[in-house]
Amino acid sequence: MNSKHIAVTLSSLVIGIWTLGFAAPKALAQSCTNQYGASVACQPVNLTINKQVKHPTSGLFIENITSSDTPYSPGSEVLYRLVVRNGSGETMHPVTVTDQLPVDLTFVSGPGTYSTPGKPGGTLTFTLNNLIAGQSVTQEVLVKVEPKTPTKCNIVNTGRVTSPARPSGDSDTASICVSTVAPTLPVAGFDDLLLIMPFIGTALGGFAMLRKK
Repeated sequence: MNSKHIAVTLSSLVIGIWTLGFAAPKALAQSCTNQYGASVACQPVNLTINKQVKHPTSGLFIENITSSDTPYSPGSEVLYRLVVRNGSGETMHPVTVTDQLPVDLTFVSGPGTYSTPGKPGGTLTFTLNNLIAGQSVTQEVLVKVEPKTPTKCNIVNTGRVTSPARPSGDSDTASICVSTVAPTLPVAGFDDLLLIMPFIGTALGGFAMLRKK
């Protein structure tokens, strides 16, 4: 290979390296918008909160109570569960949790401080100290449905968690339905009547014997 070919080859190699290392466009960091509308670098979502509500009849904690579920009634108590998890590899301190109640719910009991004692629609705030990597903490909050609440759904309760390391934090909601009409129980049919007839006969027979005495 002569010197001319060597020079051309070296020139091509240099141009290729420059193209790959310097001329290629760099991937842009993912951008998010903070609460003030400014563009900031997105933070990893590894400080999370999961909010659930206790079903009024099954007693299980579920995400939401919809129109197909048994509703709560005005004046009844509702239990919420908040699970805060640190999915990062670092200890977070402090971790602040807020629970914003809608105007249809009043705080009864739970951790932290409630902003408007005795009044609906306030904010419950509590702090978790030194939430270590991989740790989950569960807290329960008891509230009461306002007595004058009309029949409606989508009564939304919002939980939020933040920390200095994760100022954007995470949020989750749980909603319930309220009805001013008591749930209708199924009417006993003919088959149900046949099942209870022997018990009715026994009861009547016992009553007759007592009368004879």
